[in-house]
Amino acid sequence: MRRVVVTGAASGIGAACCDVLAARGWEVIGADVEPADGIRRLDVTDEAGWENLMADLGPVDGLVTSAGIRTRGAIVDTSLEEWDRHLRVNLTGTWLAIRAFLRAAVAADAEPPDTEPPPHRSIVTIASVNATIAVPDQAHYVASKGGIAALTKAAALEGAPLGVRVNAIAPGPIRTPMASERLQEPAQVAWLTGRVPLGRIGEPSEIGELAEFLLSERASYVSGEVVYADGGWAANAV
Repeated sequence: MRRVVVTGAASGIGAACCDVLAARGWEVIGADVEPADGIRRLDVTDEAGWENLMADLGPVDGLVTSAGIRTRGAIVDTSLEEWDRHLRVNLTGTWLAIRAFLRAAVAADAEPPDTEPPPHRSIVTIASVNATIAVPDQAHYVASKGGIAALTKAAALEGAPLGVRVNAIAPGPIRTPMASERLQEPAQVAWLTGRVPLGRIGEPSEIGELAEFLLSERASYVSGEVVYADGGWAANAV
């Protein structure tokens, strides 16, 4: 059975990825800063935590980096601490995850192979439609997600010799706890659905399905891509 680590697994997109992957036969190791039943505690910004997790697990076949935060505030009102927190959780946390996964792949390849061909490995990061389409009062979030999109492309180049594909999903508005406050405001819902050509808010399971595809060998020639799952948001120039 193929194994996958999913961060941010306690809720939202991370939880949906866990559900979809488990239903498709993956052994899922869920991790979150807020542990729950069957979910390991992991602060994605903790370098030692990643080293301990991968040492405990050994080589894994897949990784989904769904852990993330988002607050709102104009640049002039945002503190340095809040800026740093977004970059550390969203971007550095993703980088630490990728590094831990690639290091485990290097270590696994140093061992005599038990089977042929070499194992298929894949990483899926979670960027955002806002990685390339900015919105006001979220510069710290936009910058962190733009960094994830760029990091994904660079990691795909370094992962290729190890047989590791790396892709990002860029969700549009998704019905998650992170978005719950906005989705309780009719004016915000009207603006969001009016901005999305498909005219609705996406569901976490839709991101989970795409993550499962990108992890699978059905996407064996896809790497270094940022795949938008946004209801057409990025295509809408209006």
